[in-house]
Amino acid sequence: MIWWRRLRLLYQLAFLALLLWLLERLAAGDPRTLPYDLLHHGDPLTAAGLALAHHAVPTALGLSLAVVLLTLAGGRIFCGWICPLGTLQELVARWGTPRRLRERSGRNRWRPLYRTKYVLLALLAGWAVLGSLQTGLLDPLSLLARGLAAAVWPLLPVRGPVPGGWIAGALLAAVVLASVWTPRLFCRAFCPLGALLGLLARFSLFRIRRIDGRCTGCLLCVTDCQGADEPLGDHRVEECMVCLECIDRCGEHALSYGFSSAPSPLPAVPDLSRRRALGALAGGLVLGPVLRASGGGRTARSATAIRPPGSVPENEFLDRCVKCMLCQQACPTGAIQPALSGVGVEGFWTPVLDMRRGWCEYTCTRCGEVCPTGAIRLLTADEKIGRNDDPPVRIGTAFIDRGRCLPWAMATPCIVCEEMCPTDPKAIWLEEAVDHGRDGNAVRLQRPRIDPARCVGCGICENRCPAGEHAAIRVSTAGETRSAANRMLVGS
Repeated sequence: MIWWRRLRLLYQLAFLALLLWLLERLAAGDPRTLPYDLLHHGDPLTAAGLALAHHAVPTALGLSLAVVLLTLAGGRIFCGWICPLGTLQELVARWGTPRRLRERSGRNRWRPLYRTKYVLLALLAGWAVLGSLQTGLLDPLSLLARGLAAAVWPLLPVRGPVPGGWIAGALLAAVVLASVWTPRLFCRAFCPLGALLGLLARFSLFRIRRIDGRCTGCLLCVTDCQGADEPLGDHRVEECMVCLECIDRCGEHALSYGFSSAPSPLPAVPDLSRRRALGALAGGLVLGPVLRASGGGRTARSATAIRPPGSVPENEFLDRCVKCMLCQQACPTGAIQPALSGVGVEGFWTPVLDMRRGWCEYTCTRCGEVCPTGAIRLLTADEKIGRNDDPPVRIGTAFIDRGRCLPWAMATPCIVCEEMCPTDPKAIWLEEAVDHGRDGNAVRLQRPRIDPARCVGCGICENRCPAGEHAAIRVSTAGETRSAANRMLVGS
């Protein structure tokens, strides 16, 4: 292994270790100053999707410009040297592939299937133009973070299972294990970020160069190629991940990596994949309105689908959220969970709060601290609780079901919800009452009542309610700060 191969492996392992360490520290809850979303801020696919869907790109995503410039200079270096999901696939391909398969160069040849990623990119771009950002479903950084947060960390006793976590885990496992039979199959055929970087790589200044007089056509360069770019004849620059394995394999020293002023050659005949890409773009433009018109879009959000504190209005939220679920990993109580239903097709796997699993800690702002796209605004604790005479941030309002509440329905003393309420003054207050039990004896009770002007919807009352799974007090989105149309009129 020559020095640059060792260097590339070192870079790959370093970025993979960085991602795993940041996710571990994020789940641990401390410290808050670490750049948990660093890799996501360098994601050009997220930046492009936000530009199309929201017509603006957060300043933090300016790091993605560095990746674009790196690609224009040296090709898909991000894919071959940085991407943690690509590293996992490559490690599995190297250590898990039977020797007889590794030695067959035919399995590494380019196939028409590898055009699929450009079709997917066009489809996602069409959706984004209509304001529906779905790039996170297949973005490698979001896919990896979501799979780890939903399927790996929940294996720890302190975290607990995630609803639908097996879906994210199964997708991640399929992506990684597929590399046993075809190295980095997801990168080659289905990765929209790889497709975007591939389009940029066609204009790269540095690339693999072939010396015709030395090449004997032995195909050894194809054996360990990570991108199936086939450095033979017309080099497929857009598929090359700059792994440089072909240079090491070539016994005639007919390949090198260096400056090339010649642009990537265009196909000699019309490429049918372009027609498919245009068809996918048009399909995305048509499918979006159809989903919304059929009730499967953003208007289908249930009144119980509570977004994290600081979330922007729903339309903008769906324009920004990339479903990375870093907010889920950051939530100290485990309340933030992926939405599998009740939020429409566009909202699938976006974050909502499940108050039976946890609650929104009164002064916690971690979800906004780690959101890479601004779908959840960064709040200070003072802003969230309204400490400086400003109104607090409300994510909903609690309502009492008197048919299930122990003091109201069963003449049984209980003041758990009032005790747990964190606001000052408390949003839940107690009404003195006298009821009679079955034996006719008087029972003095303190029945809970809710002051909607004080309630912020934190959900700790619902979480701690002793009435069981179907709590006697439930939080609804009514009164949430982010939606003027969903606010209640108090005192009118």
